[in-house]
Amino acid sequence: RQWARCLPRARMRSRLSRAFVGGGETPSPQETPDIVAASGDTIFDPFDFKSLSINDNPFTKVQPLDNSDKVFERVRCRQHVNPLAAMHQVLPDEPTWEGEVSPFDDPTLPLYIDLGCGSGRYLLQLALKHKDKANFLGVEIRTQLAERAQHWAEEFNLRNAHFIGCNINAEGAWERILDKYPGPVTAFSVLMPDPWFKKKHYKRRMLTERLVNRISSKLEKGGGMFIQSDIYPVAVDMRAKLSENLDLMDVTNALPSATKIDGDDHDNKQNSEGDIDERLAMLKESWLWLDSNPSGIPTERETYVAEQGGKVWRALFRKR
Repeated sequence: RQWARCLPRARMRSRLSRAFVGGGETPSPQETPDIVAASGDTIFDPFDFKSLSINDNPFTKVQPLDNSDKVFERVRCRQHVNPLAAMHQVLPDEPTWEGEVSPFDDPTLPLYIDLGCGSGRYLLQLALKHKDKANFLGVEIRTQLAERAQHWAEEFNLRNAHFIGCNINAEGAWERILDKYPGPVTAFSVLMPDPWFKKKHYKRRMLTERLVNRISSKLEKGGGMFIQSDIYPVAVDMRAKLSENLDLMDVTNALPSATKIDGDDHDNKQNSEGDIDERLAMLKESWLWLDSNPSGIPTERETYVAEQGGKVWRALFRKR
């Protein structure tokens, strides 16, 4: 009963009746789909647990760039911004994915998209790790952070990493950025998004039903959608929304690092009113959560939460 406020009540019952049927099933490892291109070949998978490689400090190679250029020595911006504000409805320049001005050396490579990429250090580490296997695109509503991350990518001479500053939910932004990308999109992630605790602010949360449907339609078969949050009700809300989409399979419980991680009492106290749908309660009780980041590289926020002894709730979905 503690976290019911995190799910908009008008949609709770219809959402979870479908989630219970479609997302409540636990696939076996053999049923988990590989990422398959149109040609039938299996292609790059950034969430392959067989290739985990976690460094003691994954940000050591990126951190020195903080002082590489005085223009980018310190970026001051709000920690949380209102995505519904008029200033965040401005569309970005349309990227040119092919030709000499393309940000990528090979725009036909599989694309990993991190929505709400923050400082970009996590994505830069992935790009360093998989230089010849995939391209990486970070989208961040705080344009100053995206510009700095792009500056770092250029200093690293990373021709498989690119950053765009915009609100991905702004009308027309998704189409402008992704419609003309020539390669397959094999992975998305939404990591530690703004929680927007108050009920009147739920509409500001990044992972909306429309965005889930767009992600599902863009992913290749077997492609991954990875979510995580250190706020339990936010993680539950994201997982419930993804479970509602019948083209996405929740494979979390079938993975080797899945474990039971209880909700945080501190977070639950903020959401103490309302009745919980019994099917939602059953679905929540059946969920396991990943005890590590399947990409093999923790984000800065993950590292901070671990140092503070906190919890992170992670889940992975695959395109059917």
